[in-house]
Amino acid sequence: MFDLTGSGAEPLRPDDPAHIGGIRLAGRLGTGGMGRVFLGVHEGRYVAVKQVLPSVAGEDQDFVRRFGHELDNLSRLPPEATAPLLASDRDARPPWLATAYVPGLTLSDAVRLHQGPLPAEAVWLLLREAAAGLVPVHGLGMVHRDLKPSNVMLTVEGATVIDFGVARATEQSQLTRSGVVVGTPAYMAPEQAVTRRDLTGAVDVFALGSVIAYAAGGNPPFGEESGPAVLYRIVHEEPDLEAVRELDPALADLVTACLAKDPEARPTAAELVRRATEHGPSTAPLWPDSFSADLAAKAAFAAHVQEPGSPPPVSVETLNLGRKSGPKPPAERRRTRVLLAVVPVVIAGGATLAVQLLPHISDADDPTGPAPSLSASAPTTPGTGPSGPASPATSAKDKEKEKDEKKDADGDKEDKDADKGAGQGNDSENGADAPGTGDKGNGSGGSSSSGAGGGSAPTEDPDGDAKPPSGAHRYRNGENAKCLAAPFNSPPTTAACNGSGTVWAFRPLSDGSFEIVHESGRSCLSSGAGGTLLLSCNQAESRRWRTGPEGTLKSVGTGGCLDTVNGSRITTTQCTGSPSQRWTAT
Repeated sequence: MFDLTGSGAEPLRPDDPAHIGGIRLAGRLGTGGMGRVFLGVHEGRYVAVKQVLPSVAGEDQDFVRRFGHELDNLSRLPPEATAPLLASDRDARPPWLATAYVPGLTLSDAVRLHQGPLPAEAVWLLLREAAAGLVPVHGLGMVHRDLKPSNVMLTVEGATVIDFGVARATEQSQLTRSGVVVGTPAYMAPEQAVTRRDLTGAVDVFALGSVIAYAAGGNPPFGEESGPAVLYRIVHEEPDLEAVRELDPALADLVTACLAKDPEARPTAAELVRRATEHGPSTAPLWPDSFSADLAAKAAFAAHVQEPGSPPPVSVETLNLGRKSGPKPPAERRRTRVLLAVVPVVIAGGATLAVQLLPHISDADDPTGPAPSLSASAPTTPGTGPSGPASPATSAKDKEKEKDEKKDADGDKEDKDADKGAGQGNDSENGADAPGTGDKGNGSGGSSSSGAGGGSAPTEDPDGDAKPPSGAHRYRNGENAKCLAAPFNSPPTTAACNGSGTVWAFRPLSDGSFEIVHESGRSCLSSGAGGTLLLSCNQAESRRWRTGPEGTLKSVGTGGCLDTVNGSRITTTQCTGSPSQRWTAT
């Protein structure tokens, strides 16, 4: 029997299956009109298993077809926007999929537990985290279309966007054909309310503005009705943001911009991330005490993966909350975010698809280790992660096992690179039936790394153990002789090496990769489909880097190398070793 304390799951019912596709089920997370979601254990981790109801699978072949599209598109989403698709079977009757499971509270539940609107710094954090999840989705021309408080999830690590239940795929296929809009009226954008089909990411920005207004004021800005009255106000009237302005005038101004009637006048998700980064907490406590204990209980459950007969989960008291609260014991190192839903998205241009939006990845590494001091040296011992070297009590047998696992991982990476070329993730012909781009240390390939002292370029370590440069450095580009910079936490660029925001530290991770930490100590360089950004240091795959040959820095998330475009803009492109991809520590 599984101890489900803190999981948010209910015990399995007598008529529930014990296994789906070989995955052992532990509990029931939820049931909708078209499907059910179970908590399972797969390859040593908790997973959310979504299974279509047998009656739906047998009667609605259009739904089954679109369910397959979900799987295909889930594998397309970059790591900062989604958790890995761990297993699936579109041909099963009924079909199912399994993704990483991460525990948390919906924003609706958090506001209820807090008994009112959240404090300003928590709302800024919510805005930053939710917008960061939308950036890569919009970069692929996709739109969520149904952001609302019940599918924004808060966790001990931050926040992410979800949409619970496979029913959304059916609503998308049936309602769109008849011209009926899909979404929640109180959070719809004007262009949704008038059933326009050329929807863009601006729809999600409008909805996010309404969600932020709800978090800051306790009510959606155009009212809570579900009928034509609220849609009329959304199209023709101005939002009620009085409570938001009383809480924080700067926040109210930004929400006002998000709620512009003209989609072109709204900020992008990337712009929201940049604006929100200046506000909100980045160290514990992230959320109010009123619901932090609930988040801690859920995180404690997820930190200890049970097998039948295993001891109970770690206690809540031993779990540190926050991103930079110091190293954790090994049992607490699983970083997870709630990923419990299949959501609708629309490909820009009008083609309707359903895709799972489960933004952020479960991680076997600790994301809450302290940010490196920019005046002190970082560890350079091979294999030493942020939690320090292995304990002297580690047995020789354990060390030999780790060595064998590393060899296996390196062999897997070489096989993938040989088959698919550098910089490509899993993209099989039937993409959803293969695992999606996971967030494991060797999941995306990339050259292994070694450090370099001042005045030298990072070099590739043939043994595969990353030794990132110790201490803090400026990194000069080989093409324009300028340095990697992000002044005042603005988007990464290159600038004069004596300017502000040009100092970076490499924080080594236990898998041999490292994070590139900005001199502010709060943010890390992140790569994705939408370009590079400064985002919270949470060890997600998009924040992981490896050193490559000729001074290159290779993103684990995209497989590309850090590059300059037009001499200033920073992105990742196919690794060629060109001067624009070479970086020298100074």
